[in-house]
Amino acid sequence: MKKHLFFTFMSAIVFIGMFIFTSCSSSDSLADEPKAEDNPKFNPATNEVTTQFVFNVSSGSDATTRQSEAATQASSSLPASAFRGIDNSYIMCFKQGEDGKYLSTPATADRSYDMSRVVAAGTLSNEQSRRVLEMSLPLHTNSMLFYGRAIKESDTQSANSIYGHLDEYKITDDLSQVNFKLGKRLGTGNQKTQFQETQKLLAAVMTCILNTKRNGQAVSAEDEPEENAKHYGYAIAAGEYPNLSWSQYADNVDAISKNPYSPVVYPPQYAYPLEIKLYKAFAELTTIQEAELRNASGFAVKETVRNLWSIVNSVRCAEPTNKPEAFAKYMAQLIHQELLKYFNATVVVGGSVSNVTIKSAQELIDALATDSFWPSAAGTKPASSAFSNIASFTSANMGEFPEQFALPQGATHIKYDKTKKAIYYVENYNTSAVGGTTFTVDDYYYPAELLYFGNSPIRVSNTEHVVSDYPSSVSKWNSESPADWGADWSVGRVQSTTRSVAMKNDINYGTSLLRMTVGYNVNELKDNNKAIQQRDYGVTEEDKTITVNGTSFKLVGVVIGDQWPNVGWNFLPKTTEGRKGYIYDNQITGNGVIPASGNSEANYTMVFDNYQDMTSSDPANKQPKVYVALELQNNTGSDFFGKDNLISNGSNFYLIGELDPSKMQGPELPDYHALPPYDRLNATDPYRTIPRVFIQDHMTTANFKIGVNSLKYAYLTVPDLRSSSVSLGLSVDLQWSAGLDFNNILLGGE
Repeated sequence: MKKHLFFTFMSAIVFIGMFIFTSCSSSDSLADEPKAEDNPKFNPATNEVTTQFVFNVSSGSDATTRQSEAATQASSSLPASAFRGIDNSYIMCFKQGEDGKYLSTPATADRSYDMSRVVAAGTLSNEQSRRVLEMSLPLHTNSMLFYGRAIKESDTQSANSIYGHLDEYKITDDLSQVNFKLGKRLGTGNQKTQFQETQKLLAAVMTCILNTKRNGQAVSAEDEPEENAKHYGYAIAAGEYPNLSWSQYADNVDAISKNPYSPVVYPPQYAYPLEIKLYKAFAELTTIQEAELRNASGFAVKETVRNLWSIVNSVRCAEPTNKPEAFAKYMAQLIHQELLKYFNATVVVGGSVSNVTIKSAQELIDALATDSFWPSAAGTKPASSAFSNIASFTSANMGEFPEQFALPQGATHIKYDKTKKAIYYVENYNTSAVGGTTFTVDDYYYPAELLYFGNSPIRVSNTEHVVSDYPSSVSKWNSESPADWGADWSVGRVQSTTRSVAMKNDINYGTSLLRMTVGYNVNELKDNNKAIQQRDYGVTEEDKTITVNGTSFKLVGVVIGDQWPNVGWNFLPKTTEGRKGYIYDNQITGNGVIPASGNSEANYTMVFDNYQDMTSSDPANKQPKVYVALELQNNTGSDFFGKDNLISNGSNFYLIGELDPSKMQGPELPDYHALPPYDRLNATDPYRTIPRVFIQDHMTTANFKIGVNSLKYAYLTVPDLRSSSVSLGLSVDLQWSAGLDFNNILLGGE
């Protein structure tokens, strides 16, 4: 047979039994049914015959992974100890009107068997693959389904990260009610409330800092503007400068030259150097482009504050050359004192700011309660009671938000409302303004679990067989040679003369697998500095050149779009239940190392089939593209400019690759089991061979490449991966192997 997708395969289930004739009920009998006179294992009350139930498992893939070795068994020569076992298993019997057919539409089982933990972990291998059970089969059964779930060693969140996680594994006799649901990364109830309160608290803190102003009372008497100016030989009359706010340094900017005007000089004139520093710091914090995604993670907040504080400290410690600069120095001292309320840092007088950390949630809440800089335009300041859940959240490390909620660092972002003078996390916790469609952190999911599925007609024999008669490997099972099966077998249904029964086709995985690697196309990359400087300041600078090595960037996560969280009895999307989401996999192989040459170790992520129902007369382009975001960490030792903003050293950023199945020919169809959808299995149906990115029981290969201009398309947060308006940073050449093979996906353009 043709091996598909370097995936682990299960062979067919075997039913072995001895049948002796008895008459059938009128509803079950066939006019031409053979008759046998005595079968002690036949129960006339139930029209069932007791049988032996045998199945074998075969593993076949050339992969080693962190997630897949533990979760997907994607290795070509697994020892028995690597087999995870199968539990939550179900066998279902169906009586279809015609023999030799797959089940193509949801039906109600004539009989189902809850087999529970049908195989223990470590008990099967390619050489020792049999498991025998006793069970009964209804007469006239001619199609069967098998469901199973790989055993997880633990149900902890950490284990869920490795093995995947489902929120629902629901199997019923009525197949229309069967449902498999991806596990949400952000839980409901108290965890969701804690997440929301964390966002609200960080936003309130940043809002107060941005609204620092002179309230008529300085930090200390010597910091009063008059005393400050007098120290440097300037005289400022009492009341000469009003109760000025920091934001006023950015209120009046020349539209042509983009130079700010001094907020304290009349008639207006261009700002002085220390004033310009305060203007630039405020503008960088609050000027967010229309489609820009501004990261709002705890790490991003710390880095933003570190950069801001360094500028403020340079102004606070400078020697002013005139009265406006003396006032700017005073304003910097106020900002410095405001930052000390909420952050810890090492601040060198006249020097650098380092070791910035966010104070505890309770310390932030207490400081916010007495902060006088909350802007009235933003409405009522949140009371301490608004943070009651996060205050009691003992693991609320604000600097690790939202990663402590099992979400990617770029899962949230902020906007600035100039009218309200307030920072806020985008409404409904939307992770992207790209594409114009609301997308929330509720739409992030764990990878799928390793699930098993069989849908098959049956073989029958009037000969009683012993266990050793049955093919024990996948290749022999899928052989029609009499040497493997014998001449007494035929495709049919259970009758009263039937002595042995086997599922004709393989049991395989219900899930799909993405295998991905990442490497560099070149050793020198260009950032987006030239475009950013031209956009923000109208100046011309050259792009920064980054020479990469084996530690420059680290792969820390993979975000996969186009996943319907609910799939049905055939593991195809139930598009009427929920909406498309993202699978986030942060269990990365090989510690995420990207070598200077060659590719990273392969990483594997379990996903669901993303088949989209095709009803158009032109089906060629009906299967959707899939966008994949690689979550990378900047370890170059310096900052660089991405698509819209600065990527700080140590921060995570995202490069997007496009997996387009329309560029591929259809897959080679497997010989001994069908690919869903099962209602489109006619050999002449053109829909049958149209490729899709993720196919049940198949492994899709994507080889991503970072090119010379990839960093120009680096996002700070995860954009909407359902939208065609995302900027691509990865390139790929496509070819088929076991599944779709996307090779050399260039990140970020040519």
